[in-house]
Amino acid sequence: MTDPRSPETIGGPAARRGHRTLPHTADMRVAAWAPTRAECIAEAVLGVAESFTDLGGDPPCRGAETLHLEPGPPEDQLLAALDEVIFQLDTTARVPFRAEAREEENGISLRLWHTELGAVTQTGASPKGIALENLRFEQGPDGTWTCEVTVDV
Repeated sequence: MTDPRSPETIGGPAARRGHRTLPHTADMRVAAWAPTRAECIAEAVLGVAESFTDLGGDPPCRGAETLHLEPGPPEDQLLAALDEVIFQLDTTARVPFRAEAREEENGISLRLWHTELGAVTQTGASPKGIALENLRFEQGPDGTWTCEVTVDV
């Protein structure tokens, strides 16, 4: 039986990378998948952003930044990236609408393009944090990386 969270079930065999929200009783869960750990983190960032905004169309770019994620366990790198996204949202009202990541010798380079929260339609409550409980980030037997996080709203 295929795992209901696997990329094949979520988006079909052609969906090599992507993200989606999952049902959760009080907060929100985001699942992401990609061929590499770095790309999976980028997809999770976009999944969190799209969980409370409509990023469709062509939002105006208000800048870009590159984050350096230190080497370490994948879960720690994922948390560092998502914590930074929430921090930026809280302090500058910016939300990422595009994300690219690549693995480097000394960690992961994560490039984020931002728009202002007021420039997009807000569809839900803004995230307040990432829960450590039920956080999952792993590489499957086919090499695909998948992660799931619970977003506190």
